[in-house]
Amino acid sequence: MAVINIKRITLVQGVGGFWVNDQPAIQLGATPDGFFYNEPSRSPGFSAIREPSIAYCVMIELTNGEFAYGDCVTVLNLGYGGRPLPLLAADMPRAQRALSVLFNGKSFASFREAAQELESDQWQDDIVRPVAFGVSQALLSAAALSESTTMVRVLMKEYGVEQYSRPGIAGSCGGNWEMNVDKAIVRQIDMFPQSAIQTPDQCERLPQYVTWINERIRNLGGAGYQPDLHFDFHSSLGRLYGNDLDKVCDYLADIVERAGGYQVYFEDPLFAETADEALQRMAELREQLAKRGLPCRLIADEWVNAPGAVASFAQAQAAHAFQIKTPDNGSLINTIEAIRTCHQHGILAYLGGSCNETDISVRASVHVGIAMNVWRMFTRPGLGFDEGLMVTTNEMNRTIARLQSEDIIG
Repeated sequence: MAVINIKRITLVQGVGGFWVNDQPAIQLGATPDGFFYNEPSRSPGFSAIREPSIAYCVMIELTNGEFAYGDCVTVLNLGYGGRPLPLLAADMPRAQRALSVLFNGKSFASFREAAQELESDQWQDDIVRPVAFGVSQALLSAAALSESTTMVRVLMKEYGVEQYSRPGIAGSCGGNWEMNVDKAIVRQIDMFPQSAIQTPDQCERLPQYVTWINERIRNLGGAGYQPDLHFDFHSSLGRLYGNDLDKVCDYLADIVERAGGYQVYFEDPLFAETADEALQRMAELREQLAKRGLPCRLIADEWVNAPGAVASFAQAQAAHAFQIKTPDNGSLINTIEAIRTCHQHGILAYLGGSCNETDISVRASVHVGIAMNVWRMFTRPGLGFDEGLMVTTNEMNRTIARLQSEDIIG
């Protein structure tokens, strides 16, 4: 195992890859005003419905003079699903003090030993989940530097994984529904569009959008291209129909028909106020869809990432796949345990995240996805499609090329 000898850990304020939204306020009808919204925010931690995001940039200086980096960020849509509050600049000094106590001048025998420090109950008010997320990235990078290897190799060794694999790519087309779909098709992305469906108007537009996507795939995709179609409702369909399962299933059946034979994944169609309620509603919806013989599949995201929820959702087989949102899970050791839980219960592990992440956090997540053999990897950061695809794909290609070279030499 890698011995990590830390001289000091430092937080520096930075910016996230996008902005942060008060999701309930948007779904309950806030009026857009350009890029922003006119109404006051509804959720704790927000002074406006859409705010600039910040990042805490983590620098770990090792005793040999090398530096390891990570970035602490939240996801874009907050205020719902048991997610952490937005990071605030005013809270960074408190996190810095706690991290200095835990890590300055300390040595650790492995990445897992070091990352476990972030789980201490004593520091949970200071080292919130987005902070633990960023610090664990830096610790994983430090372990790789200590062993002069990749973060993938560190994880494979520490978790006893014998084979790595290349995840499929799930493309985010949320910034521009039409133009980004064309890009995804020509790039031959495995799954898309992951366009955010947040409002009643977007729910009403979706059926025609799916018909259009079907036509564009046939026009631009070429022979043999058979992507999966992924539609993320962020619970908005349940809000629209009052969680009426018959109405929801009728709507989803129409989408499946319009998809024309492409495999369709629906993420979080129903609204819930707790993780237990979300689990029950998702399981009921899966059963109802099966009774109708609809060949679509469900992805759980929002409540499945609440602390302790992954195992419950997996045991209940509440969905076919889980989007494991890395910033919401805190330390990467929690993300890895969520992936392992999916594998144990036959759930597809979709390693996701947010457009509000950074290049640093995404690169660390790519190593986790390769090492832990996830099903799909979400492209990020940003909402322009191209930049997220670039960061995710290039890190994946570089890493796998290096691993393959080591395999040949070894």
